[in-house]
Amino acid sequence: MYPLLMALHLIVCLCLVAVILVQSGKGGGLAGGAFGGATQTVFGGRGATDFITRATIVLGVLFFLTSLSLALITTRGNVGGRSVVSEAARRAAGTAPPAGTPPATGAPAGAPTGTAPATPAPATAPPATTPSSGSNR
Repeated sequence: MYPLLMALHLIVCLCLVAVILVQSGKGGGLAGGAFGGATQTVFGGRGATDFITRATIVLGVLFFLTSLSLALITTRGNVGGRSVVSEAARRAAGTAPPAGTPPATGAPAGAPTGTAPATPAPATAPPATTPSSGSNR
């Protein structure tokens, strides 16, 4: 199903490009209406649509439908897949040490783990007070 839909999508794309390139300009479009094209309206009707315009509309609708169908078929086949973030987390978890293993501290082999560090934490000094300027208002 996927190769058939992909081939149809490719044919629709090529036909859409060809039909758009064959069309002639309609007087400048928005630029002609906004900059002095007084006889043409910007969003007004242009009369009956011809074959090329109808072909463009039909091919455009087919393009959107085949694009949507291909996207749905592609993502539906990947339902069990994981996102990039979850894959990276799984790889990182695979390289991390097991849960019961203590982290490496740089202590020599045979040293007890889980004890307090050998160097005490520096004591914090009390906040410095400044003498008052003499007048308390």
